[in-house]
Formats: sequence, C-alpha cells, structure tokens
Amino acid sequence: MKNLLRSCFVADPTTDQPELFAQNYHALVESGLGFDTPEDNIIWKFITDFFKSHGHVPEVQTVRSHFTTVHEVDVVDRIERVAQLKPRTRGDFLTYLEEKATDRRNRIVMDLAKEMAQIVQTGIEVKDTKGQSTKLQGAIDAMRHALDRSHDIIAPTLGSKLSGNLMQDEDDFLDRYDRIKADPLYGIGQMCGISQIDSVLKGAKKYELWLHTAYTGGLKSTFALHWAYVQAIYYRSSSVYFSIEMPYVQVRNLIYTMHSAHEKFRDVRKQLGIDYIGLDYDKIKTATLSPAEEQFLREYVVPDFNKKTTVPATGPAAVQAEDYGDIHIRNKNPDKRDFTIDDLQSQAELVFAKTPFSTIFVDHLGLMDARGRYSSTTDKLNEVMKDLKQVAMGFNRGMGIAVVGLFQISREGYRSAEKNGGRYNLTHLSYANEAERSSDIVTSSWVDDELRKLNRAIFQCLKSRDQKPFDRVPVRVEFPCRRLLTDNTSIEEIDQKVKDAKGGEDDEKQKWKKKSKQPVPDLGLND
Repeated sequence: MKNLLRSCFVADPTTDQPELFAQNYHALVESGLGFDTPEDNIIWKFITDFFKSHGHVPEVQTVRSHFTTVHEVDVVDRIERVAQLKPRTRGDFLTYLEEKATDRRNRIVMDLAKEMAQIVQTGIEVKDTKGQSTKLQGAIDAMRHALDRSHDIIAPTLGSKLSGNLMQDEDDFLDRYDRIKADPLYGIGQMCGISQIDSVLKGAKKYELWLHTAYTGGLKSTFALHWAYVQAIYYRSSSVYFSIEMPYVQVRNLIYTMHSAHEKFRDVRKQLGIDYIGLDYDKIKTATLSPAEEQFLREYVVPDFNKKTTVPATGPAAVQAEDYGDIHIRNKNPDKRDFTIDDLQSQAELVFAKTPFSTIFVDHLGLMDARGRYSSTTDKLNEVMKDLKQVAMGFNRGMGIAVVGLFQISREGYRSAEKNGGRYNLTHLSYANEAERSSDIVTSSWVDDELRKLNRAIFQCLKSRDQKPFDRVPVRVEFPCRRLLTDNTSIEEIDQKVKDAKGGEDDEKQKWKKKSKQPVPDLGLND
C-alpha cells in the first residue's frame, strides 16, 4: 500500500509527473481503499485535504514541512521512507491498485463468513446509518446481512455505485460534488483534440456510447484513429481500438504517419528540408520516402512514438521522448467466423487486466455480428447497438468505460445530405433505429470534392443526451498525413468557399436551370 501512497505526491520534480500523479490520486480516492498503518492514513488525509484546496498533488517538501510544524515525528520519518520508493503511474498504478482491492474483497468475504456464523449461533448487534442498534439472530438474518454487505464485494474498484437508497445517500452525493468543485477536470471525458467539439461535449465519458457516423470516405476511421492518437500522445491516456475492417499493419502505418506531423518535430523537419507538416501515408505504405524523409521516420518518429529518447548521431537535433499512453489494436480472430460484442468485451477486459485503458473504439459496427440470427440487417444492427451500450455501462464488473463506435450512413442518407449542403440528421439512421436510442452522443463528418480541395471537413452533432449539441464546425484535414486540426475559420466562410467553388450555386439549382428557363425556385437547400 505504501507504493500507492508514494505515487500520490511529488518527491522528485525532475522525474515525477504531477498530472499523472493527479490521476493516481483520483483513482485511489475512487477505490475507497485505506492504508495499513496509522501514519500512512494521516499522510493520505493531508494529501486529500491539500488536493481539495489546491487542485493538485503536493510536493514532499510541503508534506514534510506540515508534519514537522505540528511535531509529528513518526509521520515525518514515514514520509522519508515512503519518498524513497519508486512511484507507479497509469496502467502500473491501476493494476497494483486492483490487486490491493482484490485483497480487500477477500478479507471482507472471510470476515463476512465469520459474522454469518456468529449470527446463526449466538447473534450480533449491528448499527444502522442512524446509529440505532439491531440484533441479528438466525439463518434468515445471516443471509440478509450477507446481501447487505454484498455491494462492498461486487462493486467495481473504479466506478460508481451499482445500487443504493437515494434517501440515504447524501454523503456520497456531496463528496462527489465537492470533488468536482475542487477539481473541475474530474468527470471530463476522453477528448478528441478538436477544440470546438471538446469545449462543448467535454469528451467521451464513462458509461456513454458515442456514435460517429459518415458515408464511405467520410473520415470515420481517420477521426477514430486520430482520437486514439490524441489520447495517447497529448493526454497520456490509453485505449483499445477494434479494427474489424483494416488489418493491424495498415492501422500501424496510419498512426505512425499521424505522429510524423507532431509539432515537436517542427524544427527537425525544417532542418531536414521537409517543408510540409508530416510524411505522406502512401509513401510510408509503399516504402518510397526520400532519404531525408526516411531518416526522419527512422531516427525520430518511430523511436519517439515507442517512448525512446531520440539522439541520432547524424540528425540535426535530439528529441526527448515522453511517457505516452498506449494504443492497443485488436483485429477479428481469423479462426472465428463471427465476432460479437461479447467477443469484443472479453478481449477488451483481458487487455484491461494487464494494462488499463480509458476508451474502446469500434471500427465499425456494421461489421459486428449479433448474438442471435437475424434475417434483417436492421434487427442485427439494433442488437449490436444495445449490446455495445451495455459494454459502456457494465465494463469490468460495472466500472464502466467510454465507447466510441463508428457507423456508416446509408446511401439514401448520403444522397439526402448531398442535396442539403452536407447536413445529416437522425432520420438518416432510421434503418438502425437503436442507434438513436442507445447512443448518448451522435456526431457526423462530411467531406466532398470541394471540401477536400480546401483541406476541410464539416463535423456536426446530431444528438447529445447530457449537454447541448455543437453546431456545424469546420475541421482542417491534412490528408497526406491524416492529421485532423482545429480550424478557427467560421462555418459561414467555409460554406461560401464551397459555394464559390461550385460556381455560386449548388448542383440541384444547376439542374433546375437546365430543365427550365423559369426562375429557379427556392428549394430550401441552404437553410
């Protein structure tokens, strides 16, 4: 347990990362675990009070100074010993935390078995939440007592309560409120890296199913892979990406291509004579990079992505690698004909047991198989949608997880949007009506020839269950390296550029002009 405590305060400012230690702090608070020694519990109480007041974990000097001032000699000695330990972060911390939580559950079960035996044999006195005593006696009381305590055993280590009486839950409610008040970032989901989207929706959150829709070629996979990349590189958060359509090697090529556009390599690219934002995916795929591009890939992009310090002997500059998150890629089992949501969940939970992550990406839902046999595509997709929402709600025994699923718009939906300036709506998902019911958030992306020439795509929010949807927003797309970037250009300006590229009028009005010399009617296509 002392390793958990060490991982919640900064002892070495040169190596300890406060943002990762803050994640440790939140996880430890959420687990409800206590410590084995009184001194550790005293130190932990100080850390929690400090975090509530200041919004970050303390440095060891602050902790030491406080207990030196109040003459807690034993606590000061304990701080010195704990500070010498090697801290854990991210997956290492969460895995160790889960081990300790399992030990606690085992102790609870053993103690509960003794209590049940005592209730049957002699009876015991217990106190309720109001402090009133009640005597439990006999087999029936023993079973009821076991059921009352079962929540402490089956509740997830990291996650919300599975059940409870709202009329007796004020302490937990206010604790959560105070935690959010002290740390506004608590409860924020997994950000996608597009500021107009993140500022409104606050990321994909636990227990939520985020559905992203588009027609073929509408950047569905690019958006999801970019999201996983942003989470790993900029937020140090891990994810698992189920690629049912693209093989592992193709996904890997895409991710390395995205990383070549990282701003940390800007000076390196310039000194190597690479005057564009990143490498070309097609050149990486076909191994046709120029000598300078290949040097950049071998000596900088690949080592840095694999968390290795890059100090090439012949390169123009050294780049310090960082402690990125992980991106776990999973393909469909080639020896198994079907791939259901149950298969997906079992694979994801196996990965999570070894290296915890924050998001599941599914690319894409139309290629998933239903548990049952359906002659109707709609029935099959509806079951897949419902099952995926249950994964978001019940992952890892109720801990919950953020799930992002990709879903292809029908040809009819695409044609309708094409006539309406690239605007989708929920009726375009009507052939799989569970998509609207089960999803917490539905977004879409649109790109056509004119937008592609502008290096832009249009993103839209069709549904948001828990916050106001965002309006249509332009996103900059660096197509060669597949990077998506925040675009501060107004949607009105992009719409005007598209209109100008089409000769000032959309295709539908052009058709009316060819058919008739009468004035072109207002079709409402630009509403």
